[in-house]
Amino acid sequence: MFRLKFILSFVIFMAILAGLSLYTIQGNLVPVTMEDTEISLMRSASLVEKSHRIDEYALKEKAQLVARRQALRKAMIAEYEGDRDRQRHRAVHMQLEVNEIIFDRKSNSAALEGKRNLDLELIDRRPLEHDLFMAIDDTGRLAATLGSGLTSVYGDNVGSEFPIVHDAMEAGHVVIDMWNWSWRSSDDRELYVVAVAPMFHPESEEVIGAVILGNRMTDSVAERRRSLIADGLGGDAERNLSAREEVQAPDVAFFRGDRIHSSTLRSQEQRQLRSELYETHDILAQEQPEKILSATIDGEQYRIMVRFFPGQFETDNPAGIVLLTSADQAVQPLMAARNNIAMAAVALIVFGLLFFVFLFHLFLAPFGRLEEGIQEIISGDKDHVFETERDHGVARNMAHHLNLLSAYLQGKPMPDEEQSLGGWGGLDGGGDQASEKPKAIAGVPLGLGGGKKKKKKAAEAEMGDEDSEEAT
Repeated sequence: MFRLKFILSFVIFMAILAGLSLYTIQGNLVPVTMEDTEISLMRSASLVEKSHRIDEYALKEKAQLVARRQALRKAMIAEYEGDRDRQRHRAVHMQLEVNEIIFDRKSNSAALEGKRNLDLELIDRRPLEHDLFMAIDDTGRLAATLGSGLTSVYGDNVGSEFPIVHDAMEAGHVVIDMWNWSWRSSDDRELYVVAVAPMFHPESEEVIGAVILGNRMTDSVAERRRSLIADGLGGDAERNLSAREEVQAPDVAFFRGDRIHSSTLRSQEQRQLRSELYETHDILAQEQPEKILSATIDGEQYRIMVRFFPGQFETDNPAGIVLLTSADQAVQPLMAARNNIAMAAVALIVFGLLFFVFLFHLFLAPFGRLEEGIQEIISGDKDHVFETERDHGVARNMAHHLNLLSAYLQGKPMPDEEQSLGGWGGLDGGGDQASEKPKAIAGVPLGLGGGKKKKKKAAEAEMGDEDSEEAT
């Protein structure tokens, strides 16, 4: 029964200790880690948004630079013989090529080589090659554009499809917007960030058209944003991130309306993300320009930050960014610690029980021999002597007192008796003393408890005998 009680106490103690450790991890550390993950997502979203805004300002500066060029403005208003529109198209197209060459020379300049975008002026920031590079007249029609095989599209009415063009010319300043654009109606429209810069008459403030520069939001842009979050540097999208860096540098996606246009995710993951955003959470109906959501992608739990770009939340077709990080990876070290604690607790219980059972066996073995010795005496071997040398202190002390008890019960003299002739007779190999009538036994402390009470009773009995003799 004692063994069982000890085992149960040990198991309960270890279970409580393991339970407290697991509760600390699951109840305290995991929520804190998830909160830190959400804070990291918000900071990353702010970093991506600021980088996006700087790119918009850079695009705005470049569009203004092109729109202010005298040669381009003169080509827009020159008097041409014959087919005026065609002649103007050729002249404006030539000027756009000249400006493209200027940007190309900047991008290959030795002065910019090895420098970060953060260290460059707005006019020098990458990318310096633009996906949209066009000029329109004051009616909103395309005067000329750069790009292979696009000479046939001049004359298209850009302003009718994007009224922001007329707004920019009427306001007389550069406007930044996001377009879903394709050169042909049969092509899939992609997301562009565009700058519309009005062109003024060389000799007056009359608006004669506008320059439109635009950059496509591709997967490589999303990769550069993620790389910027990872190490503060752009352009290092090819570097493999560690597991902890993937948590701190979440995946990035750009969306507009109900479509994701670019991301750092694989195609299957992007489809699942789209389903979570528009079907499960319906982000276009949310009442705030930013929100943190939970989602499951490829069987893994994610925390998602949805933030609309400035000025986009109130539009009919808003655009924004999505940042998502694996919640499972974020808490993976804690889950590993939790599992290790659980396994360690089980191992400690199992091996601890085996160890303590072994120690119990070693501790109780001498008492088994003492029990055997008692059985020997009961069986008739009155001269049996309990060993007092080979066992631990408790068993050795008990063996010594059992020897004293055996001698006492047999009427043998105790070791401290003055009348003793130096032994226990037959117990220590003595002579004929065992046949002699034993003397009165003086108090022998047994050390098993109750010694003081016995001494007191013996003293009282001795005093009582003396009083009786005096009375007689």
